[in-house]
Amino acid sequence: MDRPLSGWWRVAGWLGATVIFIGLVRFLHGPTEADSTMSLYSTWAIAHGQWACAYPSNKGGGIQFIAPLYPLLSGGLAALTHVGRSVPFPSQAAMGSHCAHAVDVMTRWSLRSNAIAATVKFGYLGWLFVVAGVLALLRAAGRGGRVWEFVALVLVAASPAVWFPLQEYFHPQDLVAMGLVLGSLACVLRGRWGWAGVLLGLALMSQQFPWLCVAPLVVVAPPSRRLRFATGVLAAAAIVVVPFIFATAGRVIGPALLGSGGSPSAFGGTLVWELHLHGASFIATSRLLPILVSMLVARWAVRRLGSGVLEPVPLISLITTTLAVRLVFEVSLWGYYLFAVTLMLIVLNVVCGRIRPYLVAWIALTAVAFYPPTWGIETLGQEVPRWLWQIVLVSSALVLAAGPLVRAVRDRARRAPEQRSALPDLFES
Repeated sequence: MDRPLSGWWRVAGWLGATVIFIGLVRFLHGPTEADSTMSLYSTWAIAHGQWACAYPSNKGGGIQFIAPLYPLLSGGLAALTHVGRSVPFPSQAAMGSHCAHAVDVMTRWSLRSNAIAATVKFGYLGWLFVVAGVLALLRAAGRGGRVWEFVALVLVAASPAVWFPLQEYFHPQDLVAMGLVLGSLACVLRGRWGWAGVLLGLALMSQQFPWLCVAPLVVVAPPSRRLRFATGVLAAAAIVVVPFIFATAGRVIGPALLGSGGSPSAFGGTLVWELHLHGASFIATSRLLPILVSMLVARWAVRRLGSGVLEPVPLISLITTTLAVRLVFEVSLWGYYLFAVTLMLIVLNVVCGRIRPYLVAWIALTAVAFYPPTWGIETLGQEVPRWLWQIVLVSSALVLAAGPLVRAVRDRARRAPEQRSALPDLFES
């Protein structure tokens, strides 16, 4: 597995993994249009220069919008490929005051121009971010350019939870965010804290769960690098969101801060959902509490490992654990929620130098729980209560994620007495 790969074999691995990913999504009738409205209207408005209506007021509607980075990328692609140009796009006047009619008029335009089918294909762009992030992190951790790189990409491409953001529900922003998270961790391993902050700031403008990476990294960052890291996060996020704040009269702020999960779901089924939280209590429990827990875990790791927490295995294990903690406090649990943890677990195993059978079993279990019934096949995901799947999947994910970090702490504690007992011998000699 540690044998170096030639340049041709590396490219073959990248292309092979891409073919596997796209082929499986297409075979399962993806990309889906479910939840695509969260990004479609923003994409079309940006593509046609109607930035003010990228986040319409949507009074009385049930549409939730996502943070602006992915719509910005897909809008640029839609403009370059002339999506829907066969039918004139609605004018600013047709959108109405404060874009109150934007959703209605863009919906009618999309039906006439058949723009939806073409636009959802831009979701494959997220896979390119994932590939780039995996390659960057593996190379920073010393596993890149080897057979391990090929194994990692193929395993990622073949894992059901990695397809779910495009096949189950249309959430390509999750793919983009995780690619940027992986790139940020690669920068941390190389000591480039400013660039790590920039990539995480961009990730936050794609999805909000990267806060669970920002918070622990603030704790483990060397004091001399902490300000540079935080400045990078804030500056990158501001560059993306501030123009939209002015263009949309502030309507982008809610999606940028809370994303599409800023309100409790009516179809939750998890343990926290059973508490029936709303308003401030919902935000505090499902969003702020996981961040607090992630910082406490990071603080514990720093106290036990010191600067050793920034070595590849402890660092990746820490971030994987904090992403799994999020699932403990979620009010909903859908298949694509497991994407970030699945991706990080695969990378963690590769960096550790071993694909554990427990990981393979866990990936298979996610498929049993959330496999989309494309052909009308009923799966256990519809028969077993969601909270029970949460207990089984999330608890096992936490064990798989935190195991390497705990082992690193135990090894450090075991070596400490030996090092202290060796000091007198050293001075005597």
